[in-house]
Amino acid sequence: MKQLCKYTMGIGDRFGRQGNAQLRAFTQFAAEGVRVAPVWNKSNREHLIVGTDPASVRAEADAAVKALDWWEPYFVDADHISLETVDRFVQSSDFFTLDVAEFIGRDGGEAQRRAFEASCSGWIGKRPIPGIPDALEISGQHIAHVARQYLAAVQQAGRIYRHIESVKGRGNFVAEVSMDETD
Repeated sequence: MKQLCKYTMGIGDRFGRQGNAQLRAFTQFAAEGVRVAPVWNKSNREHLIVGTDPASVRAEADAAVKALDWWEPYFVDADHISLETVDRFVQSSDFFTLDVAEFIGRDGGEAQRRAFEASCSGWIGKRPIPGIPDALEISGQHIAHVARQYLAAVQQAGRIYRHIESVKGRGNFVAEVSMDETD
């Protein structure tokens, strides 16, 4: 099962020439007792600009790991992918940054919105958070706002995730969700 360490660091090498140098920094972390997993990343847009493909990132990461006898976990990220771009990354990546920013604010469907709001109704009220002096207050209006803003984005993240899982299998990859339009 693919599992992250407590700390990860995304590293990008746009032209595929710095893998060893980048990984050497992680060996220095390890020598100091700090366990950090490198996550090589490159977005679909970056691949198109420089004329590379996702397999080249995997090849660079694997070559650096072999050259430096890296013994800790490492990952290759399909960075800022969508349902339209994920397929070219599935074979070579084991980390997926699901980009659903374009779905923020879209309608997630009336029935789905109502179901979401009903499922969250138990959270309405004041919620203490350890270490924070003021309790978080959640209202029905707040839950409705969150549903209107983010439900469609979360639904899209689920579609992408299930697609990846159908190819790679459960537990064979790590996913994170990005709602930031930059890469």
